[in-house]
Amino acid sequence: MKFVDQVSINIESGAGGSGAIGFRREKYIPKGGPDGGDGGRGGHVIFRATRTLQTLMDLKLRQLFKAPPGDGGGKKNKSGLFGKDLIVRVPCGTMVFDKDHTLIADLTTDGEEFIIAEGGKGGRGNQHFATPTNRTPRHFQPGISGESKKVTLELRLIAEVGLVGFPNAGKSTLLKSLTSANPKIGDYPFTTLYPNLGVLKFVDREIVLADIPGLIEGASKGQGLGHDFLRHISRTKLMLHLVAIDPEHPDDLIKQYHTILNELAQSKNKINTSNPMITVLSKTDLVDTDTLDSIITEFKSNGIDVIPLSSHTRQGIPDLIKAIEKGLR
Repeated sequence: MKFVDQVSINIESGAGGSGAIGFRREKYIPKGGPDGGDGGRGGHVIFRATRTLQTLMDLKLRQLFKAPPGDGGGKKNKSGLFGKDLIVRVPCGTMVFDKDHTLIADLTTDGEEFIIAEGGKGGRGNQHFATPTNRTPRHFQPGISGESKKVTLELRLIAEVGLVGFPNAGKSTLLKSLTSANPKIGDYPFTTLYPNLGVLKFVDREIVLADIPGLIEGASKGQGLGHDFLRHISRTKLMLHLVAIDPEHPDDLIKQYHTILNELAQSKNKINTSNPMITVLSKTDLVDTDTLDSIITEFKSNGIDVIPLSSHTRQGIPDLIKAIEKGLR
């Protein structure tokens, strides 16, 4: 299934039903008066957040969401039925924007609802228009039209921990090592084409991790793929910054580290780089001990604490798990 995290849709609530014209006609009551009932309210369009969805794909396949109208009123003061509300299910973390890109709603909790378009009110029947001088009114109110609008939905995944770094930094492999997630893994750039989620389980809690597609220099200006998904780490409480060891270019790691920080700082998604961050030195199994020690020393000399690990050998994984738990306290 294709991952879709942004979509524009048209919505239209139901129109209210028309009021009715009626007159009471019963035996022994020759002048019963008007008894036309009111029309029913049109159906609302309601967004409902759910944990069972992880993408906006279902909404992309349907451009118009229209609620049914209310029924018209009837004789004998019978009011029309309300139109059935249209419930549109969206993933938790969905933000709703109007045509001016002003935030209308932010649905983060399972079961949370927001009425995005209210149904039109039903019209009044002729029973409401009787006066001492007009005891047999023959007019009624039509129902009020429903609301029609275009909105943009943006999904920002609800994850406590976000994994960032260059392509092939080992983010997907680490996610698989920490959780039961099964992301696509390969030895070529941009293996991850959309965010992957995994759950790290502790004795007393579960932590959701999000693997963001790899960033490159210029990502904040639209280069590469990762910039499209940076919005998904704007909610995270903790970031794991993976810097992969390259045996052929071991001196470029500090530069890579600062490049990613710069792209995060310049992102339009308002990512707070002052939030807690754990720097992970990945793929340590590719170099010998002396080279690894010199790399760690270089990071420390620049004031950067790192956790060295290898997802392949699982060396350093327990230390990282402890650091994640501590960082989220």
